[in-house]
Amino acid sequence: MSTKVWLSTHERALDPEDATISVYDRGFLYGDSVYETLRTAGDRVIELDAHLDRLRRSAAGIAFDLPFENEHIARALRETVAAAKNEDSRIRVIVTRGVGPIALDTRVAEAPLLVIMVEPLVVPDAEAYERGISAIVVGREGSIRPGLKTGNYLGNILALRRAHERGADDAILCNAEGAVAEGATSNFFMVVAGSIHTPSLSTGLLAGITRGVVMRLLEQELGMPTCERTVLVEELRAADELFLTSSVRGIMPVTTLDGRSVGDGSAGPVTRRALEVYSEFLQGRAK
Repeated sequence: MSTKVWLSTHERALDPEDATISVYDRGFLYGDSVYETLRTAGDRVIELDAHLDRLRRSAAGIAFDLPFENEHIARALRETVAAAKNEDSRIRVIVTRGVGPIALDTRVAEAPLLVIMVEPLVVPDAEAYERGISAIVVGREGSIRPGLKTGNYLGNILALRRAHERGADDAILCNAEGAVAEGATSNFFMVVAGSIHTPSLSTGLLAGITRGVVMRLLEQELGMPTCERTVLVEELRAADELFLTSSVRGIMPVTTLDGRSVGDGSAGPVTRRALEVYSEFLQGRAK
């Protein structure tokens, strides 16, 4: 297993110690970049087209016209995954607006930079998915453009830091109106009396790729459609089951919220079924 980094300045996969960029890159100076986090199953990248589409939506949201075609990114990604030779890989695709003088004016930026980072995939063990994690509800910590995956991630970092300071594993963020939006690095679902609910996109959350896959699987495989709506904090705290979704962790049960057990304090029956169908989905993609 290994970590490899592909840079558009070199057009090939490199060892991390050889993958250097300028300190004048706007991604470093201002967080002026967009990114996606992906994973493989076997040697196949999961939901690549959906991730690349969202990458372009994020770029459009910050008035950034990506010069790299999807096929160019996909080819570079495949080359880097092959070079890393991992059983499964975690992938980060980053596009910065490029190098330029220290100035906020985006017109002074030079050629954008494409970075692809591939490293061994590390997921929680089976016991963690049974035990679940703890979370707390926090306000949105100053996220500038909710719904976009940009390099300016400080709000989510501060929210997760607050959770850790209070002894929790993760944070669930609210929007400016106080409605529950998303996890610090995830989307969330709640189960109430056997029905599944998740915040609607109008809440300002990021439209998670795994969120969409899980919603599709719940309906098609289990006959359990998800209700997208405004979710209040009080409802979240009274839910029978909670779980988070993200590309790396997949489906992660939340069994403690704000210091109180969710349900019986372990993964609930709907969450377990969701875990099973998502695992089957990944196995099918790996073939």
